[in-house]
Amino acid sequence: MLNVLNVAISPHREFMPAETAGQKLFLMLKLRPTKDVAVTPPPTTFAFVIDTSGSMYEVVAGDTKSTGITYTQDGKEYTQVTGGKSKIDIVIKSLLALVHSGRLGTSDRIAIVQFDDSASQIIGLTSATEVSQLENAIAQLRSFSGGTRMGLGLRCALDMLSNQQMTVRRTLLFTDGQTFDEDQCRAIASNFATNNIPITALGVGEDFNEDLLTHLSDSTGGSLLYIVPGNAVGTQISILDLPNKIIDEYSQAQQEVITNLALTVKTVKGVELTRIVRAYPTQAEFPLGQDPYPIGNAIANDETIFILEFSMDSRPASRVRIAQLGLTYDIPGQKQRGELPPQNVVVQFVAGQSGAAQVDQEVMNYVQQSNITNLVNQATNIADLDPQRAEEILETARRMTVRIGNQAMTDSLNSAQEELRKTRKISAGTRKTVKMGAKGKTVKMGNDINDQLSEAEMRKLTGT
Repeated sequence: MLNVLNVAISPHREFMPAETAGQKLFLMLKLRPTKDVAVTPPPTTFAFVIDTSGSMYEVVAGDTKSTGITYTQDGKEYTQVTGGKSKIDIVIKSLLALVHSGRLGTSDRIAIVQFDDSASQIIGLTSATEVSQLENAIAQLRSFSGGTRMGLGLRCALDMLSNQQMTVRRTLLFTDGQTFDEDQCRAIASNFATNNIPITALGVGEDFNEDLLTHLSDSTGGSLLYIVPGNAVGTQISILDLPNKIIDEYSQAQQEVITNLALTVKTVKGVELTRIVRAYPTQAEFPLGQDPYPIGNAIANDETIFILEFSMDSRPASRVRIAQLGLTYDIPGQKQRGELPPQNVVVQFVAGQSGAAQVDQEVMNYVQQSNITNLVNQATNIADLDPQRAEEILETARRMTVRIGNQAMTDSLNSAQEELRKTRKISAGTRKTVKMGAKGKTVKMGNDINDQLSEAEMRKLTGT
């Protein structure tokens, strides 16, 4: 079989200090499909899992007129209005825009699942060219209402997608509220991960659980989007732009010419794999409970970049193999499987610090991006108790985003800091903006960043 995947493995340091305990090694795994495979589009299989609970009928756009009638839904009080567009209206518009976009062909299939107190398959996997059938199914989304049991909807999608082979599988989840079955959602996420079915999680408004959506997207190698009514700031996405965003997400999936990536990592005694992060094009942190580790898909005409973090015991001066990496994957456009033969990770341990000073700046730039998420989580966790410290941590994260050129995330962090200074707390919406934004689209890095990390910052990040 022709080579279909170019692979580069780079440690952040080729030389590490000997006789030093508790060191960390960051390893960049860079994947890029070859031109031969990049020109063969894969078939796609999408399940849209849509929240149809009562709160989805809240009007969020357009001109409205109050009727003076109030009612309670999902524990919140609403004023009934006429006119305007509700959340479910805009979801329906978005799905219709996708069906009519002209981007989908006979090898692309769509299913629609709804959930509230219960869940149902409105339409099973159907060719995207069956427009009238899909239109009728999409219109039915207005026929439901009730509470929120997301796990039932996810189970329905998993049952449909898990037996589909040699296709790009994706679940796109749209919700606006807390779910009654969070434990079931977290449990079922491991099944999505095992089957390498990424979940793209879209949360709208301020009432959903962003930590749950982050877990669903992280553990499955998906992505995370925060949808807001009205104008969007920084990493937010306006609900009025949702039709374009849904089309973008589908177009992205159509570029995933390598799927079902499964990574095997074997370490020697005294070396432990402590973290696997996808650093580009979007960020996700994969759980370490499975071997081989499912790590999602790789896109055509660009790189997909992962960072592996290892912790190492003290070692004498020597050149040693600390780990071995293997990789298997599918090429759905060619209906073939491929593998990367075992690759050795070799490190030279040297006496003294001077020989170990040289670092690969490109690797560290991706490490830095993946650490922004941790800083944001720290800040939001302590904001109510220690706003001053939270602001300092956010400033550290903001400086990192400036250095790496992630303007959207910089804008989001600027807004969060300003709110913290004025109110001494972080609101639910701002918390979601910065936490979910840190998991969003990341910045392509090179090794020519002018403003490099100081040696002190480098030691802090690398544990040396």
